[in-house]
Amino acid sequence: MKPVVYFLLALLFSFSMVGAEEAVTTDEASEESGINWKDFLAWPFIHILQPVFNVAVYPVAQPIHYAVDNGVIEKSVDFITFGERRNILLYPVMNLKPGTSTMLGVNYRHRSIVLPKDYVVLETQFFANGDWYVSARYSKQGIGGLPLYTAFRYQQYWDRDGFFVVPGSKDKFIQPDSSVNLSWRLSAPLDKSHHWNLEGSFILRYNDASLPDKRSDSILVDDKFPIESRGLYQSEFQFPLELTLLFDNLDYAYAPTKGSRFSLSGRYVFVNPYSGLAYDDKVYDEDGVELESKKFFQDDAANHDFVRTELVFQHYILLGQSKKFHMTPAEARESRRFYSDFNWDDALRPWHPSNVMNTLLERRVLAFQFRMINLFEMEKGEAPFNAFPNVNARFPLRGYGNAFAGYHVMGFSMEYRWPVDRFVDGVIFDEYALHAPEIDDWSFSRYYNSWGFGVRVRKPDMFWFRMQFGFHGLHGVNLVLTIAPEYR
Repeated sequence: MKPVVYFLLALLFSFSMVGAEEAVTTDEASEESGINWKDFLAWPFIHILQPVFNVAVYPVAQPIHYAVDNGVIEKSVDFITFGERRNILLYPVMNLKPGTSTMLGVNYRHRSIVLPKDYVVLETQFFANGDWYVSARYSKQGIGGLPLYTAFRYQQYWDRDGFFVVPGSKDKFIQPDSSVNLSWRLSAPLDKSHHWNLEGSFILRYNDASLPDKRSDSILVDDKFPIESRGLYQSEFQFPLELTLLFDNLDYAYAPTKGSRFSLSGRYVFVNPYSGLAYDDKVYDEDGVELESKKFFQDDAANHDFVRTELVFQHYILLGQSKKFHMTPAEARESRRFYSDFNWDDALRPWHPSNVMNTLLERRVLAFQFRMINLFEMEKGEAPFNAFPNVNARFPLRGYGNAFAGYHVMGFSMEYRWPVDRFVDGVIFDEYALHAPEIDDWSFSRYYNSWGFGVRVRKPDMFWFRMQFGFHGLHGVNLVLTIAPEYR
């Protein structure tokens, strides 16, 4: 029952902050009861929790403070922005983690390159071990004067260290990824406000598992995961058809502070027969001398098609009397002095109740996400290895550097965010996940939890990057440094 207790305590903590804010804005009830509920409910948060949050993110946020103070961020944006209308972005991307994941790349983004409201994104990445990744995307809003959105995308991978996870476990094995994806999608609004949208997509995916050729960590023979049924180390085509119902009334696309986002999608994936996996077979001549011979795994002629559904619900609550979360330059300077003043002489000044109320309690966001993914096979045990949803740092479960997979996965995430600067948010998060072999077989024996803290660097119209530290139990720390938002 411990997971249930932790879960309820986390919810209680989240809603206690909401209650504290309501108490701050309600004075009549305090006068009638004779109890100052505002101070009573807000005291633990003001004097215990928020100081701990500030100290936690201070070492991470302070270098970014320096960059903001010296105009590094603004100058960097100007340096990578081109064109008379400043509609071209050219900037590097990198991953400096040790090992073969070390990567350098470049992104090119161009708005209104051919037509009004169109967008081109080109991305290439080169890895330390010689692997590479290429992506090209073209999108257009307002087709033929209609409120339609369409997008085309091409992706190609060359990843020697790609892997798959055996469903229901954390067992990870090498599966080189040299797939090619061609996708097209079309979206149309369902109401005048454009909050409700219906989107359809078609994808062509081809995977040639022989490029590059690496089998050093393979499981060619395993009763738990028969490769002739799963397409492991074999070539295959997939044709996903997907339909998505989407609701979105968030105030900002990349740094939302209030509103909700809901999506429900269903995907049917046609999978063709597998081919191309050869293995050595012992053949002898009349004199008993072993000859070189190869045989090929034969597809078992089963139905490899599968259905994948996904439900995502996000909700953001802006707490405080301020009408907006994002700071003006003057407010950022005041906040910067507040957060960076840790000298002994003025140590108590920042925690004066008036300063705390103005700087901390006025601009806060609670962010919640529930996500559930289900995989249904047309024939049991026959879906390809890459069909299964993985739960990892991007599910999100940020305390885990590895991944686990399952037929059905479900996760709940909570975040508390507060602005420490004009472009920087502090973040405390708590996340939970479950996986199940059947849709009705959820158990806390397959339960995971992670928590952590960090910072997000963003503008209302652009997310730059986030640096966060995730923990699960006493298993160490997982560093998350990425340009991808948490819930995107």
